[in-house]
Amino acid sequence: MRKLASIREISAIHPIPGADRIEVAQVDGWECVVQKGEFQVGQHIVYVEVDSIVPDVPEFEFLRPRKFRVRTIKLRGQVSQGLVLPLSILPDGAPCDLGDDVTEVLHITKYDPEAQQEAMLTKQPKQPTNPIVKYLMRFQWFRKLFAKPKRKGGFPDWIVKTDETRIQNLPVLFETERDKGTKFSVTEKMDGQSATYFLHRLSKRKFEFGVCSRNIRLGEPDNSSYWMVAKKYDIENVLKSIIGVHQTVVLQGEICGNQIQGNKYHIGGYELFAFNLIFPDHKCNTHEIADILSPFGIKTVPILEDGKVLPQTIAELVEYSKGKSTVRKEQKREGVVMRNMERNISFKVINPDFLLAEKD
Repeated sequence: MRKLASIREISAIHPIPGADRIEVAQVDGWECVVQKGEFQVGQHIVYVEVDSIVPDVPEFEFLRPRKFRVRTIKLRGQVSQGLVLPLSILPDGAPCDLGDDVTEVLHITKYDPEAQQEAMLTKQPKQPTNPIVKYLMRFQWFRKLFAKPKRKGGFPDWIVKTDETRIQNLPVLFETERDKGTKFSVTEKMDGQSATYFLHRLSKRKFEFGVCSRNIRLGEPDNSSYWMVAKKYDIENVLKSIIGVHQTVVLQGEICGNQIQGNKYHIGGYELFAFNLIFPDHKCNTHEIADILSPFGIKTVPILEDGKVLPQTIAELVEYSKGKSTVRKEQKREGVVMRNMERNISFKVINPDFLLAEKD
């Protein structure tokens, strides 16, 4: 589970040109604006990540105008991501060793509109009010035909969910791979909703096909974007065509389009941008995914660069993430995803300009 609030250490403090009352505290790969003189290098603090929702208590009253959400902001020209708080914010007896997770202690939750949309998919149908329908609901044959639940079960435990870690939380990995000169492929991070489709071989000719959102498996076909994409691209038969001798095949991608994240790319209907194609013995790189899926009309996430080595600092990598989307040039891209398939390393770098432009 993601640590939204944790005990960390301030590694550096830098001045902000022209600012007398504020300065920048470095926490791992994050830069946070703090009051000048309030914190020192080496001090252990509570760090609260962006996209956290803090409780409505006096200590966080200053966040009321932002609906208690920790957001990326800019002060005196300096981007600030996250909150730096003194350990005194913690109640007595709370864990306070370096690395400890204090998310639950502080009653902090994640801002996650996609999870809210998922919750709507799992709601059971309302009880019928029509007396004839209420009567027929007594019979199993009627319930089986007309009252099937949308949700079939939890997300399959043999499939890894799609949730890349931000590079700012991986400073040790960054320095290690930078010093090794590790080369990465770079793709654009699309701002949509994550979808997973899988095929599981039950016998020589019988298969189980599954449709999942980021966190749940959807049971019966419906008019959700996940099933509409499955039908549009005939994904079940696509997976049957490429599974070969394997026991399973998993396709993961980002759905963009109508009413998803404001449809920033101005897509009519829905489009799937694939970023993972996983067989039991290997995971395809983006070029391989394109070669396999393009004959079926399925796109991959845009490939931006191959053989990219890491710069000297995370700040430079964040700067690299900035730019326009290749899908719609008027739109700031959300960021980039960097992968090295040989060593199974991947992470995301979010464009702060995208976050600053984001509207509630």
